[in-house]
Amino acid sequence: MRLIDRKSGKIFGVNAFDLFLILIIVAFAGYYAYENLLPPPQEVNAYSGLNIRNAALEFTRLSTMGYIVEARIDGVWTTNGTEFHDDVLITWSYETRLFGWYKGKRITIGGPNAYVEDIAASKITFKTTAPSVIRIYTYPIKADSVSKIADKLEEISGKVAGEYGVRVVKARSSLVIDVPGLKPSAYLYTQLKWKIYERIPWGFIYVYLGDSFITMKFDYTQKVALTSDDLREIDSILRELGVNYTNAMLDAAYVYIGTDEPLTGVSVYANLLDNARPLSDAIDVTRLTFIPKP
Repeated sequence: MRLIDRKSGKIFGVNAFDLFLILIIVAFAGYYAYENLLPPPQEVNAYSGLNIRNAALEFTRLSTMGYIVEARIDGVWTTNGTEFHDDVLITWSYETRLFGWYKGKRITIGGPNAYVEDIAASKITFKTTAPSVIRIYTYPIKADSVSKIADKLEEISGKVAGEYGVRVVKARSSLVIDVPGLKPSAYLYTQLKWKIYERIPWGFIYVYLGDSFITMKFDYTQKVALTSDDLREIDSILRELGVNYTNAMLDAAYVYIGTDEPLTGVSVYANLLDNARPLSDAIDVTRLTFIPKP
């Protein structure tokens, strides 16, 4: 058999027009697989330190969508000029400055000419901790401990995510804690506020002490969202300070579920909706959305 038969108009024994159609179909299938089936890259964007203003805007975009964002920072410590090349959890951004959490401490990151910030960055490379995010809206959750609220959030998230898995869960809401007999004091307020600030990465959480209750607010107004692990850490802090509470309630919350698997393909939303419908007593199914890629 000839490779090209001019007389019959065949290539590899196949009509030339049919072969052309086959090549188009194969190319389209390859493109579809690349765009929808292959996991998206964890690395999102890299910026020169000279372009830190756009880096700050990029972090805001990713954080607003519900991603937890880390960054590979290449630069130097401004205190002694020692080189720095490591991953930092990014917690906030403001104009030409990034705020991060590194080895249990808060640090600030500026451009290559920074001298007020802790690190002068020559390059900033963002990456998300999860490939995709599901957003749900939960009704108030009540339990006899803050840790059990965290467990409930993870349970709901796991059922909604289903086969896509759960890597991290974070929420924007407020927490109300019943503490019978509590009388507000400056000492307890200061201890609670600063222990949370020292051990929770995300900035200031609004804390209010009232007669027999404590309120903690973490939402869009503070640009703060807490993970389920953060809630458990708050529970530990309350126990350490001798706060003997009886109940805790998480107000209605926007919850962001970072998945293990990318949410790509034609039937993702239908699958998530099927998972969510049996939970209509716990979540508002009409507010279910997802973000397939950073």
